[in-house]
Amino acid sequence: MADAPSTRKKGVSQNIEDQQWYHGLRSRADIEPLLQVPGDWLVRATESRNKTEIVISVRSERKGISNLTILFDGGQWQLGVLQNNPKAKKFNSIYALIAYYKINNLPGHLKLVRAISRPKWLMKHESIKFDKSKDLIGSGNFCDVYKGYLERKGETALRVAIKVCHNAGVSPNDRKNQTEAMDSMLHEAKIMSYYSHENVIQFYGVACDHHPIMIVMEYCPGGSLESHLKRMKKDVETGERVLYCLEASKGMRYLHDQNCLHRDLAARNCLISAKGVIKIADFGLSKMVGELNDVDPKAQQIPIRWMAPETLQRASTITKKSDVWSYGVLVFEIFNQGEKPWPNDPVKKIATHIRRGEMMSVPELAPQQIREYLQRIWNLNPEQRPTFKEIVTYLSDLSKNQIRPPAPEKSSMNQIPGVHKGPVVECMEQRTNDQISEIEYNQNTADTETSEMQALKSTALNEVERSIGTRKPCTARRRKSNSEIRKLKAAPKKKNTLKEH
Repeated sequence: MADAPSTRKKGVSQNIEDQQWYHGLRSRADIEPLLQVPGDWLVRATESRNKTEIVISVRSERKGISNLTILFDGGQWQLGVLQNNPKAKKFNSIYALIAYYKINNLPGHLKLVRAISRPKWLMKHESIKFDKSKDLIGSGNFCDVYKGYLERKGETALRVAIKVCHNAGVSPNDRKNQTEAMDSMLHEAKIMSYYSHENVIQFYGVACDHHPIMIVMEYCPGGSLESHLKRMKKDVETGERVLYCLEASKGMRYLHDQNCLHRDLAARNCLISAKGVIKIADFGLSKMVGELNDVDPKAQQIPIRWMAPETLQRASTITKKSDVWSYGVLVFEIFNQGEKPWPNDPVKKIATHIRRGEMMSVPELAPQQIREYLQRIWNLNPEQRPTFKEIVTYLSDLSKNQIRPPAPEKSSMNQIPGVHKGPVVECMEQRTNDQISEIEYNQNTADTETSEMQALKSTALNEVERSIGTRKPCTARRRKSNSEIRKLKAAPKKKNTLKEH
């Protein structure tokens, strides 16, 4: 990006990518909610006429959001609306242009009053390290996924997965597809930035100051649940399969409590962490409940086998219960060695089956309790389907009292290179983290934890460390932690609203 790359004034960088008011390649629709009162402004990049342009977005008194292009001409920068004005001021850098208009009005009496800072999840490309020739772990039509490292000042380099958007081709169609892929990745990053839960893939940030856009997330060496099931076939105990169902339902319960619809829940989109835990991933099609009015279901590339009947009607509707139906198909995959339903049927025939509620027979490997519960999940009436809260309750009881999983050290997960599901005592921290995560999403304290929450987290984790050293019974460790958790749950809850962090 052309700008004064290393210019400094009194020790302050004038490079645009070093400024808190620069938001990179974020779309107009993405930034508009951030500009709430007249005078709110930021600077972003946009793709226009086959090139990257820099834009000032500012909220005006009467006209909503105004977007003013900054042009580079003759070695200097100026506002595009003043291009034909011979008296228009020009500047050596975008930084200097912004500094001038922070003091002087923009054309149309627009004022730069309050700069909107970029969220914490926007990161620098320089902090992301990977080797293109050695670290590729997956590839798609519009992006590649690499394993690599995230380097943060004062911290040990963190092993991560990096989703990299492809560069655009030369044809208009290639550029259109690349723009759509870029917007999808930024949408996915924004959705993921809200969440933190044991059974949801951890998001670290996105680099979008310039191309290529990169999403940085938790590295799951176990790959997809689908691949694991296909590889192991019948060599996974029934209790372990029930545990997969339970962990996936916990992740979905959390997302629904945050008013997020996943809309693409399937075994291929469940990943296996280094500790052998199921993680819900791939938020490319996810939507907040309030965004669904703007969705054209026919335009969404959702695999039909996982779609609910109500989403396949002419007057299509998408609700949380649509995710519940898709979860039922995920359960089918878990007990069918990772194989999808109707593997060889044409799409139209599959759609007809689903609309009529004529689902494939549940695999014989599934226990009777799962078979019966799937009938509740695959109810044609969405209102009659259970919620994920109810599913978690049912499967927790099933896993604890009837169909127990194997000891962690005997889990099939341990046959995956880079994955270690340790002994029972090691799992205590995972349970404590899950309990804390539930409190966090109920309190909506993603970035602004109360001192009470921080104290609870510290106490709970210290207790885990002590108990691991002294081998106390799990019940003793959990009783005290739950007591503290109940106190916190009794505290007044904050309104659950979404915001930029």
